[in-house]
Amino acid sequence: MWWTEKGHLEVGNNQLYIGGMNAVELASKYGTPLYVYNGNKIKGNFERLNAALSAHTDNYRIHFAVKANSHIQIQKLAYDTGAYADCVSPIECRMALKAGLSKERVLFTGTSVSNSDLEDLVNLGVRINIDSVSQLRRLAKLSTKPELSVRWNPGEGAGAGLHSHTITAGKYIKFGIPEHKVLDTFREAKALGFKVVGLHQHIGSGWLGDDVQVFHDSVRRTLNVANQAQEILGSAFEFIDFGGGPGIRYREGQTPFPIEEYARGLIEQVRAEGYRGTIAIEPGRFPVGESGILLLEVNTVEEKNIPIVGVDGGFNTLIRPAFYESYHEIVLANRVESDDRQEVMVAGNLCESSDVFNCSKKELREIAMPEEGEILALLCAGAYGFEMASTYNGRPLPAQVLIMDGKDHLITERGTIESIVGLQKIVV
Repeated sequence: MWWTEKGHLEVGNNQLYIGGMNAVELASKYGTPLYVYNGNKIKGNFERLNAALSAHTDNYRIHFAVKANSHIQIQKLAYDTGAYADCVSPIECRMALKAGLSKERVLFTGTSVSNSDLEDLVNLGVRINIDSVSQLRRLAKLSTKPELSVRWNPGEGAGAGLHSHTITAGKYIKFGIPEHKVLDTFREAKALGFKVVGLHQHIGSGWLGDDVQVFHDSVRRTLNVANQAQEILGSAFEFIDFGGGPGIRYREGQTPFPIEEYARGLIEQVRAEGYRGTIAIEPGRFPVGESGILLLEVNTVEEKNIPIVGVDGGFNTLIRPAFYESYHEIVLANRVESDDRQEVMVAGNLCESSDVFNCSKKELREIAMPEEGEILALLCAGAYGFEMASTYNGRPLPAQVLIMDGKDHLITERGTIESIVGLQKIVV
């Protein structure tokens, strides 16, 4: 089994273990749907990133992309390894502060940012990475002028191997300031009295082995813009943030992203251009994606027009298959290795025909055939899993459990009807 990993996902007595804990017993103890995270795996991934960069420079920092998994306990694991925060909303910024991070270590990078958001960010005192000229001009009208960095669009994205929605640079992309406007933006920021301390790029998410060269090409373009921008400003940048993107393997045939090659190539290019400031990156999926497992109970095994395996969660629990046509390995936690394997539709419990955990409703998946009451584990669900969950169809949010050093901890209570309707009012 390609997905097994010592200390993370292992098989004992033909049952699945997560961080040394029996998945079936966890499902019985906490109920399903249930997200389970291996905290030691998360810390190990941040340590690998630190090692890859520190092998070539001491002047770097890692900004955890909070949108991948914003739970304050998960964030704290990242910050305990020295990480900063990359946030995309004022509330994410507040969550990072609540998790123990100082405001100087929080960088906000948002898009279509409202005036109320800007006021909130200024009051919080976090750094702001501007995404548009409009945002810059509206920010200038506030009484306080915070330190800024500028997000530019390098014109070419990466991550199409995962889904086109994960590409964040190029012509038909809403993010960042395009090349033909970016230098004028620095001139305007200087004229408006802002202190511009950095430059930011982000070209996509979910990179695999073939994407590393596209990233390195974007680094060259960003360094070229940085050199011109620093001349305009008359001062050196404190940092250049080269964004996130390193992905994980969701299926056996995918090529792992070469973290060490990525780090070495990045730093070599930076040195060749003579840049001496801080190098920043902002991974999200890579450190937390593999750590999370979604456990679901099988409630229906039946032949309809096609064989159906029904479970007690839907795309309200994990939307990636329905939204991105994403592949998640599906493991029968009770009987991992079974000779009875069949092609089935793994169907959720929502009133939507797209509510399946296959890559699409017309693509069956060969799995170990479960019995009703057994537990299916969907792997690599730690990034953009619970984070994108909803209460659609009146289904409450799932519980979340953290495994750390062989002990399980409930970190999110299962949702209730009050958590769904608690803010609603009947007025007539």
